[in-house]
Amino acid sequence: MTVSSCSSHPHPRFIDNGYVQLVSVIGNGAYGVVFYALDYRYGRPIKRAVKQLRRHGIDDRQRRFQLREIALHRRASRHPSIINMDRLIEEPEAVYVVMDYGDEGDLFAMITEKQRYAGDNDLIRSVFLQILDGVDWLHQLGIAHRDVKPENIVCSADGTRVRIVDFGLATSEPTSTEFGCGSTFYIAPECLGEWHSSAGSYPTRTADVWSLGVILVNLVCGRNPWRCASPTDESFAAFLQDTAFLRRILPISTGCLDILTQIFTLEPEHRISLDRLRHLIYELDSFTDDAATRAAAVKPPPVPPPVYVPAAIPTDANYYDSPVSDDAEPVFSFDDPELDTELPPALRADSGSLSPNPLRSSGSTSSNEERFPATPRLGYSGDHSHLVAPTPRVASVSSLTAPMFEALGQRKSPRFSPAPFATPAMFL
Repeated sequence: MTVSSCSSHPHPRFIDNGYVQLVSVIGNGAYGVVFYALDYRYGRPIKRAVKQLRRHGIDDRQRRFQLREIALHRRASRHPSIINMDRLIEEPEAVYVVMDYGDEGDLFAMITEKQRYAGDNDLIRSVFLQILDGVDWLHQLGIAHRDVKPENIVCSADGTRVRIVDFGLATSEPTSTEFGCGSTFYIAPECLGEWHSSAGSYPTRTADVWSLGVILVNLVCGRNPWRCASPTDESFAAFLQDTAFLRRILPISTGCLDILTQIFTLEPEHRISLDRLRHLIYELDSFTDDAATRAAAVKPPPVPPPVYVPAAIPTDANYYDSPVSDDAEPVFSFDDPELDTELPPALRADSGSLSPNPLRSSGSTSSNEERFPATPRLGYSGDHSHLVAPTPRVASVSSLTAPMFEALGQRKSPRFSPAPFATPAMFL
């Protein structure tokens, strides 16, 4: 999607009695449009993202979804890991949600285009903990986001600060019967309704923890571990058979694999808690595999004992060629064609929901059809520049971007009290 001028769309150029100028369209959602705007209400112009929610041409159910999105976002927006909602503007044709804006796009583009996090353990830890703290804050408020993914996380400060956006699928219900609600790569298995035919509902908040696990793989590897946590997905089935499968296809450390194994559990009640996950992320030294780790994983053949040749026996050069020990483990190579079926899917923008259920992801701001190269074949050298394949540039524009974030050292965010929210007149 490309940024376009408001003049080519039937939208007002100014709203809020002339205080807000709608400059260009930066995204389209299920029920409205997102604009880049300039806000003159506080004196000097402030860059904003303004989401338009239309008031006409929608049914009562869609209107309830709009109210829920506004109310839950407003309630959560005081946290530094959530994009701030400044105010609501009611116009005859639509309600406009005025939010903070930045200039660096979403996390999807930061990973795939800029490859900002490849090999940087400290930055991966900092960014992931910011996302985790945002999800934890939502859960403290009784809110499940249900669509946590890189396209719904926006960046600032050269990718070091992030915030969660888009509450279109968020809910305050602890359980849900709306199966297939989410985005393909990030949806938890219990949300699919394919694993237990007798299950009539699923817990909503533990599904966000699953999505965090996929995002951790995105940050570390620039790839997805599988296309969908479905019984028919070969990569996911291979992981269930042997969790070490992920280390055979992705450059992750054993410590990172241990964390992912505790996230990717079929039974949501056995999934790791956010507090425990935060602790393990703190303690982990390295998320990525390295030459030393790989060398330790592959035992060299034992050194053969010296051979003593009696003086009376003629010396034969072949006599000194000792065979390789049967105990030696073969060096694992990704060049084996039989292993090509285990390569994980490339990270790409998600196309939305798995089903035509109206409660679906609002989509991606990246091209839905753009595919990235397959996971590169991994060598054993110490140079890790080859671990992330070069990716083509795509038309990727953030739905929102974030302003300055709190000091990175404050990884444990303080608890906040939700601000009161007045229902817009349009919903009364």
